[in-house]
Amino acid sequence: MGKGEKEMTLEQENKQDVFVKGNGIEQEKGMKNIGEEQDVFVREYFVGVDLGGTKMLAALVAYDGSIIAREEIPTLAQQGEVAVLDRLGNLIEGILAAVPGSRSALRGIGVATAGTLDTANGVVTFATNLGWRDVAVAAVLSDRFACEVRLENDATAAAVGEWLAGAGEGAPDCIFVTISTGIGGGIISGGRLIAGVNHNAGELGHISIDGNGPRCLCGNVGCLELYASGTAIGRRGAEHVRRVAGGDGDAAGALTRLAGGDPDRVDARLVAAAAAEGDAEASGILREAGRALGIGLVSILHLLNPQVVIIGGGASHIGEPLLGPMREIIEDRCLPSILSPVRFVTSALGSSAGAVGAALLMSRDGR
Repeated sequence: MGKGEKEMTLEQENKQDVFVKGNGIEQEKGMKNIGEEQDVFVREYFVGVDLGGTKMLAALVAYDGSIIAREEIPTLAQQGEVAVLDRLGNLIEGILAAVPGSRSALRGIGVATAGTLDTANGVVTFATNLGWRDVAVAAVLSDRFACEVRLENDATAAAVGEWLAGAGEGAPDCIFVTISTGIGGGIISGGRLIAGVNHNAGELGHISIDGNGPRCLCGNVGCLELYASGTAIGRRGAEHVRRVAGGDGDAAGALTRLAGGDPDRVDARLVAAAAAEGDAEASGILREAGRALGIGLVSILHLLNPQVVIIGGGASHIGEPLLGPMREIIEDRCLPSILSPVRFVTSALGSSAGAVGAALLMSRDGR
């Protein structure tokens, strides 16, 4: 699955047998561009899906990671698994219909999702964000589309997308870290995906950075995501607004004002907005979260010695107020011989990373 293999396949794609005319189909920023007036021959397509608790995204992807078509719709998880999988099937049908010839050229579907997965059998064993238990996703989609379906952890899939077609392309040793509701990740070492015995490798958010810290829902204590995730940032912001409402703190601060005095309205985005207005409390929350992230990453760097660290996820968009303190800790504490070759970059594929990675994993199955 190295770069040489991919280049060989790209040469073969010049001889492909399904004709598609590029005509301005929606493309994610940073993806390889088909070109509005360029005629492209495509031998085979793969569909990648990022199935989340609030939204689902499907993309038609070529072997090199180029997005041909994509669409995102609400998941509506409260409607139940049957309705969600039917909506997902309709979503896939829609992107295939947008590209003439793609249905006959479809070679497989990759599905990236969170939760406890039985990847060998394509079953979501347990997913709190969807409210699912023992849902045979692969069987349902395989029956509908008459092709192979692969299920994969969402952060692992995003790591593969960035590695093969995004910010980590060409780097045999890279780590993808997603900072969102929680913290997850994926590991590429020696040009290979490190998935683990049951595809749960890369749970970077559950590395303990404080042996005396609070207990996490996972059972560990002092987990990184308790300090540095979007949820943790929002929780600390809400605690501040709650204290102010009780008469303790600056009632005129931007954080309290933007929240309208309601702690339930506070999330990481609002904390970042308050920090951008110069709110000292909000800036301090982001600084401490960034420092915690740096502490966790130092251990990860020491363990894996990567070339590239890719930072993704919604909270990563906060930028320097979060990532600056992260870098300061890393520069202060990481072994120089390990730190010197590392490049820290942001995600190139954005919200499409999981779908692209799921498709590319499917495309490499059995090759």
